Amino acid sequence: MVGFVVFFVAGFVFGYAAPGLSAFIPVLFPLVIGLYTGLTQGFDGHIVLFTLLGIVVTLVGIVLGRMLTARLEGGEPRSST
Repeated sequence: MVGFVVFFVAGFVFGYAAPGLSAFIPVLFPLVIGLYTGLTQGFDGHIVLFTLLGIVVTLVGIVLGRMLTARLEGGEPRSST
């Protein structure tokens, strides 16, 4: 559970602060951890499920960080009236 919170926070921080595609670097964290665990202990359903869940949680954090950046920078279009 703590790992998913860390993945979310990493995604949120990178989504908020990192420019361009570098915001998606945290997606590598759960992927690398899942691959390492799978290669050392063998792949099973739990490892694949937790790896995919970690990637999804990280992506949600990135999207929310990007939304906050757009909101704070005034990314909403202005009306002409």
